[in-house]
Amino acid sequence: MLARIFNDLVAWGILAGFGGLAFLLALIFKGNFNTSDPAPSVGDSMLRGLEAFILAIVGGLAARAFISILLGAANDSPAGGLAVGWGFFLVPGIVDTIPYLTHHPPILTSVSSLLMFATVVGGFSGAMNGLWRIYAWDGLGWVACPLDMTWGLAGNTIGCLLHAINFAWGNHGDEDRTNAHRYASGFGMKTDYAFTQGAVMSNLSYGPGQDLYNHEMTHVWQNRAFGPMYTLTYLGWMVVWLVPSLVAAAIVQVIAAPLYWCYFNNPWETWAYVVQNQDRAAFANTPDEKKLVFSTTWVAIASALFFLVAITFAVLTVKSVWIDKGASANPPTTHSTAPGKNKTGGHPPRKPAPAPAKGH
Repeated sequence: MLARIFNDLVAWGILAGFGGLAFLLALIFKGNFNTSDPAPSVGDSMLRGLEAFILAIVGGLAARAFISILLGAANDSPAGGLAVGWGFFLVPGIVDTIPYLTHHPPILTSVSSLLMFATVVGGFSGAMNGLWRIYAWDGLGWVACPLDMTWGLAGNTIGCLLHAINFAWGNHGDEDRTNAHRYASGFGMKTDYAFTQGAVMSNLSYGPGQDLYNHEMTHVWQNRAFGPMYTLTYLGWMVVWLVPSLVAAAIVQVIAAPLYWCYFNNPWETWAYVVQNQDRAAFANTPDEKKLVFSTTWVAIASALFFLVAITFAVLTVKSVWIDKGASANPPTTHSTAPGKNKTGGHPPRKPAPAPAKGH
């Protein structure tokens, strides 16, 4: 298992590429990164680049090791690959669900493919996190960093896409050591809505300490704390409520019903709006829309049943993929019997003598 983490020249090349590119960017565009000094010294820029290089290598190896351990614990089985693909990278799991159910070879959830996904996400995230100096090494950075590279890979996979989209024009915030990225503009589902994935907050013009910033930082730490359960249950809630919300929209003639039931009533969003000190019903434009916003109490009640089902499914998945598969990897040892004796201590029965051939 250790060999496949470290003995991959392509992976080392990818990580060195991410780290080296980040180091060069730190030197070339040193005045354009978040710094209070408009003309930072070469030494400061080199330290920034060095941090990016180190985090690219560490991030990629940590992600590879984490995914390798999970797959190995599941005997590198197709079921283990599918579960890891869904839980930590999402798209590979979605793509390979049909091949898995139809007993076809995996497309994106083979061991080699998932390790490469881990290399790219861990390495690229690490390089960007070091380049922008997001981790507070005198505090929670020591918690945030390893979680981003392991348990929180699902959110940071999409966070990498946000970096790719926002890097040149998203106007990254000039604060550092906040344990998260903030793009003042960039990608958003709506022009006036922020969008957070993993450690990347996009389209957020409000800085640290402001209410909306606190809302988005809540999502950053939700991803770190709950990992795949956060990502999958967030999406799962939207899927479960989509059809009922469409029915409600037809009955009460409120076209925005899916927005309220799938988004504003989402328990993860409700939590973040509580931190923001924002009444979710205030976003409703009409009395009929306001009725579609559940109170925090009703969200909690609906969430209790929803998460009971989700946790049950998660436990059954872990049992099926890891516990049962893990047990089969180490079958109980059987004691051999002494030569010439059967298990009861007697001698094995003699073979009957062949019957004499019959003439014709």
